[in-house]
Amino acid sequence: MGTVAVTYQLLPEETSFDMEGLKARIASILPEGVTVAKATIKPFAFGLKALEIVCTMKDTEGLADALEEKLRAIEGIQGVENTGITLI
Repeated sequence: MGTVAVTYQLLPEETSFDMEGLKARIASILPEGVTVAKATIKPFAFGLKALEIVCTMKDTEGLADALEEKLRAIEGIQGVENTGITLI
């Protein structure tokens, strides 16, 4: 069992969403065993900005699903897209 890096793109419901605040607190809402390797705010469309995060974790069954559930539960986030997963 190795370690994986999973990349997600989080999209807010509106342009006024505090993406910097989310970036600062993202590590505190992740499941145990998941760490944030990188978090970047990028322009998306129509004034929206997306938070792209790369999380590392053990390749354990169900851990990536638990992470995605936590990300989808963030108030003010309308979309969570898994944009990549790789073994590191």
